[in-house]
Amino acid sequence: MKSLPELPYRELFLSIVEEMPDAVFTKDLQGRYTFINGVGAHYLGKPVEEIIGRTDRELLSEEEAQNTLEFDRQTLLAGRTLYAEMSEEMAGVQREWLSTKGVIRQPDGQVVGLFGIARDLSHHRRGEAAQRQSEALFRAAAGNSFDAFFILRGEPELLRLLRLNTHAESLLGCEARVAEGKPLSGFPQAAFIAPRHLCDQVWRTGRTHDDEVDQLLPGKGRRWFRRQLCAVGDCMAVTVRDITAQRENEVRLRLNERMASIGMLAAGVAHEINNPLAFVSSNLGFIGTELRRLSLPEEDGQELMEALNEAREGTERMRLIVESLKALSRGDTVTTHPLDLHELLENAVHLAWGRLRSRGRLVRDYGELPQVLGNSVQLAQVFTNLLINAAQALPKSGGEIRLVTRMHGTSQAVVEVQDNGCGIPVENLERIFEPFFTTKPVGEGTGLGLSISHDIIRGLGGTMSVESIVGQGSTFRVLLPVAHEHEAEDPRSEDPRSEDLHHGSVA
Repeated sequence: MKSLPELPYRELFLSIVEEMPDAVFTKDLQGRYTFINGVGAHYLGKPVEEIIGRTDRELLSEEEAQNTLEFDRQTLLAGRTLYAEMSEEMAGVQREWLSTKGVIRQPDGQVVGLFGIARDLSHHRRGEAAQRQSEALFRAAAGNSFDAFFILRGEPELLRLLRLNTHAESLLGCEARVAEGKPLSGFPQAAFIAPRHLCDQVWRTGRTHDDEVDQLLPGKGRRWFRRQLCAVGDCMAVTVRDITAQRENEVRLRLNERMASIGMLAAGVAHEINNPLAFVSSNLGFIGTELRRLSLPEEDGQELMEALNEAREGTERMRLIVESLKALSRGDTVTTHPLDLHELLENAVHLAWGRLRSRGRLVRDYGELPQVLGNSVQLAQVFTNLLINAAQALPKSGGEIRLVTRMHGTSQAVVEVQDNGCGIPVENLERIFEPFFTTKPVGEGTGLGLSISHDIIRGLGGTMSVESIVGQGSTFRVLLPVAHEHEAEDPRSEDPRSEDLHHGSVA
């Protein structure tokens, strides 16, 4: 068998250590350098030939040599390899070292010197410091921004969150330290900030993407955002600004403009109707007086009086409509007073009866209520609107509307308008009280009825809410403040229709 050639170990060692980025050296027991590579000589600031045979005290100042000599002493006393990180000045340069030192032994175990390997960590430390400073600057700049800011890295199957600021935390629903490093797909409510297809488009074209997007957020409702995506290498910088308040102000401004126009029209209509309505009402009163003076057969007289009473009831409904139009046109702060809620609901039923009687049956479920504090014209407008909406939602057969009243605690009265109609889809429930939002065909709805009703109830110190299940029906719930005793000017009057308003009565 042919033997392998003997390797030139000395030459191999010298070749390797000269290529290493670390300082490599050996010393004898007196601390004199017996070997040092080019990197080590560079750190000491002298040529190799001027270092061999000399000690650190001869090469460096006393202060510079002290740490090195102390580590040499500890290594020789320990008789084994030691490791340390240290900061020291060498040849006038402050350096951070990762230092390894061990003893050199003869074959019989006798210690004859030591070796050392030193790695300069200064550049690495400066890089770490620069990175910390960069992160601190990012946190300071992004943290004080009014925008949500994200940095995402594109990976083959996902987008990974690298950095985000405080406003971004609220979109994700957790702190930055928890979210950073996780896939964006782990936060489905925030997926809209950077859809993958949109990111791929920005990476492909290199052009910044800027647009507006609206989103339904859990617990926050519909929000509008300004979104900007900018590619930086394989990362994506995303800025998201919440512009909901701006959009709502714009909608409110448009609503005010339209309401001003509607108010002018309403004032004109109310004025034109009011005068002939007064004539009709006065003449009906005159006719009633004259009928009672005439000697008519009892049956004929009764029929005429019933017709006359129906006509009077019609003029009263018209008067309430005119009052509503006047209130709408004025737009001023309305006065509130204690009122009988059941009597007001009956007025609303009469106003809406033309729509109700052809669509289904009305069931009253009235509880015991004190007087509430409100405005009769405005509340009649609200409940008439709710009853008409309920009637329009009813099925062609078997439709039913329940008008329910009860107390909520001791300070609020509750009115519920329930129907077993088509119901409202979940995606529309969040927007049901928005101005101009309607699901009705063009020409059948303005989208203002529920919005105005909601504002009226809120202005009276109450609340309005809705619950609905598609295919089963909806419940609109109104809570109104109870009138305190000192606010009631007159004792509660007896309801002339009390026999018809008992629990569970049906119209």
